[in-house]
Amino acid sequence: MLRNRTETVPDITPAGKMPKTAALVLAGGEGKRMGGDKPFRELAGKPLIAHVIAMARQQCDIVMISSNEDPARFAAFDCPVIADYPVAGQGPLGGILGGLRALPDDIDWLAIFPVDCPVLPDDLVRKLAAAAQGAGRLAAFAQYDTRDHFLAAVWHRNGAETIETQLANDDRRVGGALRSVEAVRVTIPTRPDQPALFANINTPGDLAVLK
Repeated sequence: MLRNRTETVPDITPAGKMPKTAALVLAGGEGKRMGGDKPFRELAGKPLIAHVIAMARQQCDIVMISSNEDPARFAAFDCPVIADYPVAGQGPLGGILGGLRALPDDIDWLAIFPVDCPVLPDDLVRKLAAAAQGAGRLAAFAQYDTRDHFLAAVWHRNGAETIETQLANDDRRVGGALRSVEAVRVTIPTRPDQPALFANINTPGDLAVLK
């Protein structure tokens, strides 16, 4: 279980001030259950990744795409394409570490947007960043309808060392990394009027339900 403790972490933007944030759209998975090419599967006439990028741009100062594919595939979206670090094949945690290492000098916070989760609250980043800052922690993640969403999260750049150490030990668990930095769990109020909120699109059937 992830526990919240009282230790503070230095060098985090003072509480009460919304920090500049970069979004990282995780688009590097193989999408086997979807039949491959998940980011470009269409929802409402647009690829999934277009929906997620639009959502991220509403909440963050810049948007980056996490992928090990040819950046030219994503040229239409006008976003930097960031490869996993240190190598591909280490799951989402490698993508997050690549994003943290690619942060511009004037941005300390990275918000994670999974490409297979195209409907998130429009104030999610603000809530997560405020919770992390208020608790003096390096990360925060969302809980919705009793389910933890480890990839709906924000990370401070100082969390990169913890992730790098974990990957060096061949541990790819995103939840484990969040536990290591004592991330804040932020419960998001349920919205029965928005049944697609936090829905994961992993199969063609999942996509059909949203259509």
